[in-house]
Amino acid sequence: MHSHTLAAALGGVLLLGPLSAAATPDAAALRFELDRANATVAAQVARAAYPEYFRRAYARYPNLPAGALEAIAYSETNWVHVRPQAQDPNDLHMPRSYGVMGLYHGGGFADQVGEGARLTGRTAQQVIDDPESNILAAAALLDRALGASQADKRSRALAQPEDMAAALARYAGYGASNGGIADYARQSFAYGVLQTLQHGVDAQGVKIAPQPLRLERAFDAAQLRKLRAPALLLDGADDSVRLNPALSRDIARAAAPATDVGAKAVDFGEAIWNPASSSNYSTASNQASAVIMHTMEGSYAGSISWFQNPSAQVSAHYLIRKSDGQITQMVREYHQAWHAKNHNYYTVGIEHDGRAADAGNWSAAMVNASARLTKSICARRGVNCASAWKGPGYDTFHLVPDSVRVKGHGMLSGNQNRYDPGKYFPWANYYNLINGGGGNPNPPGKYWVDTFANATGYKWPSTLTPVGTLNQGTNYVYCKAWGEEVRNGASYNHYWLKTDLDVGPAGAWVSAYYLSRWGNDEARDNSGAVIPDC
Repeated sequence: MHSHTLAAALGGVLLLGPLSAAATPDAAALRFELDRANATVAAQVARAAYPEYFRRAYARYPNLPAGALEAIAYSETNWVHVRPQAQDPNDLHMPRSYGVMGLYHGGGFADQVGEGARLTGRTAQQVIDDPESNILAAAALLDRALGASQADKRSRALAQPEDMAAALARYAGYGASNGGIADYARQSFAYGVLQTLQHGVDAQGVKIAPQPLRLERAFDAAQLRKLRAPALLLDGADDSVRLNPALSRDIARAAAPATDVGAKAVDFGEAIWNPASSSNYSTASNQASAVIMHTMEGSYAGSISWFQNPSAQVSAHYLIRKSDGQITQMVREYHQAWHAKNHNYYTVGIEHDGRAADAGNWSAAMVNASARLTKSICARRGVNCASAWKGPGYDTFHLVPDSVRVKGHGMLSGNQNRYDPGKYFPWANYYNLINGGGGNPNPPGKYWVDTFANATGYKWPSTLTPVGTLNQGTNYVYCKAWGEEVRNGASYNHYWLKTDLDVGPAGAWVSAYYLSRWGNDEARDNSGAVIPDC
């Protein structure tokens, strides 16, 4: 249903007057949807002017390939003109960013606001307050980064957006740190932007045309394997990033505690291990008896970089990417991450990509990944998932009882300046997901499909190690998820299908590339129905 129609419909329901006590749960759900719909409409109204601002920026900086600025804005802010509240600089998730483009203004990262203002002849306050000036400043910064990385092409437009990878890494604004792990954070930023361009976006007033990008041109083979891999080792001891095939072979097994701070396995096998700076967490024992939800108030790649900055004095155990639900672990669960003040000694912190005030922030991929993670923590650490907060969410600090063991940052005592993950976090749905309901990860029903050849099965979409085979012919699948592209010439598919293998375990994944009908990036059953998301 279109959001305007939904808002009107829900508004009509709520104007009928007080509801009975028996209808209270439905009323709460309706109010949540109304609030979210109204916020979405307001965001769409604000976004209506942005395409013209992007057009003017490209006119001034014609070397920038079409779509690059829009994709950065989507990756960084979801096309929301960000106006962060004033906070104690020692009590931040990460450095504050501003405007549609999410430009940093110092505070531990680069001063993109100041530099962009200087390059465009605007004031820093204009870049912060005015969306058009903010977009123009980002264009100037990206053009400068492009000139530094593609000097021989400075006088003409780039032939392919893939050539932007090096410029995007320079543009990212994560400060002067360098080395293997810092470079990985910048590459992750570039990968996220180019992946947005590759997929395209058409939702909630954001329109970015998909482009036939070949990421193999943007990153070398080794980089791309790491950026796509579900299991990496990022070793702070020798500042290296490398594949971890042993972890991929056993991706669901929780690792035994280790005492060193170098390369080691992770607690949740689906995650990437990417350690925070040892200056940003405590090796003191963590009781791990509660799970706390956060929003990064910034981007996934930026948070990785910030938690590795020794001056940050902040960290979380896990970070989750909005676009595809990728999970990075940065602190071991049995250590204390610095994310919740005086509650660090017994809590596991999960940071979610994006911002609490953004009604459109909660992608299904991120929510489902977060639920898988929390459900695993509950099972492994004895946390009571049934005690989780069911809603509503809040846009102010709101203390809830200590007996609630899965809750938000802004529900903890001593965190009065917080309200994340905010009033748009889908608490009721999340409760169902972590307590076996909501249709994830094994939704009811089977969808029958035909495969033209034997398909290799994997433990997770895009994982490195095969676990069995789905034989050619008619088979059933449960649901679909977006993952690594499988391609042969002009035929390709990014969707992966959850199924039970003919040879191998139940609940494995095969590429929708093997479907014998439909087309590229299609995932339909034999009757033509779109296979639901997991």
